[in-house]
Amino acid sequence: MTGSIIVATCRAFAEDFPGQRDHIADSLSRRGIGVDVHHCVDGRFPDGELRVDLPEPGRGRPVLIAQSLTGPGQDPDAALMALLATARAYQDHGAGPVCGFVPHLAYARHDRLIPSQRRPLFVRLLADLAGAAGLGHLIAIASGAEERLRALFHSPELSLISALPLHRHLLERLGTPATCLVAPDKGAHSHVRQLGEALGLPTVALAKDRLGPDQVRAIVPRTATVSAGGHAVVVDDLVTSAGTLEATVAALRSRAPALRISAVATHLRPTATGLRRLDQLFRSGALAGLHVTDSAGHRTGARGLTVVGALPVVADHVAAAFMTESSRLRRAHASNL
Repeated sequence: MTGSIIVATCRAFAEDFPGQRDHIADSLSRRGIGVDVHHCVDGRFPDGELRVDLPEPGRGRPVLIAQSLTGPGQDPDAALMALLATARAYQDHGAGPVCGFVPHLAYARHDRLIPSQRRPLFVRLLADLAGAAGLGHLIAIASGAEERLRALFHSPELSLISALPLHRHLLERLGTPATCLVAPDKGAHSHVRQLGEALGLPTVALAKDRLGPDQVRAIVPRTATVSAGGHAVVVDDLVTSAGTLEATVAALRSRAPALRISAVATHLRPTATGLRRLDQLFRSGALAGLHVTDSAGHRTGARGLTVVGALPVVADHVAAAFMTESSRLRRAHASNL
């Protein structure tokens, strides 16, 4: 029997999340919703150009397209084009509202113009392209600068799944319970405070100065209380060059040399510099461990690093956001007729 909703996966999503691609469809099915799953609808022609082949037309049904834009084996631009082409294909062949889910939003750090740089506001361009392709809504896991990012998306709108359930899940996996949570910069203060209130843990808020593309300085305020015999856990959104994590650990150790320090992070996209810094932190004993999710598609087996699946934790949140937005888009379409 034909389902009332289509969940489609692009090839990069299947490659970056093996064994996890059905979590969202299963969550929708548990709600009593009929679901058809279209796996790996995109590919390449012999000349290398992108190809999209749908197994059936949309017939007015809502569609959720899952794509990975940031996996280690993916070209972000090619993966983005596959998402756009897939959305256009479903629109051209009769689908209802089409939404996209990208666990980690590529170019999310390009969220504001910098006067000293003559570069495009790329995340705004991404939003424009998504709207032109027929995506009515885009869903991603939060990675900082939430309000600025939402302001750049109008059609489609952007839903950001809170990282709170992911951070709680990661904290539960630590071998030693945390005695305080550390926000490494101003942007993380509110999130870490909310997490601390939910878990009954004190929080420490650091200040951060960016000295270069991958060089930062972290400052522990004089009024902050850091227990020398405790276990501080740094809560971050993204690890790439690991500059923020390195500076945060150094700042905490300057205040309390015997402090045990671990870290949790939502997204992992490590550069060569980042892997080198992490290795140094673990080898020196400055960092006891780093627990991250695979939301950006990376699962490196580096020393001291533990990577867990994001989709089992957020699948219900993605399904709920999709149902809410597809209903809203249908109502908006009906009101315009």
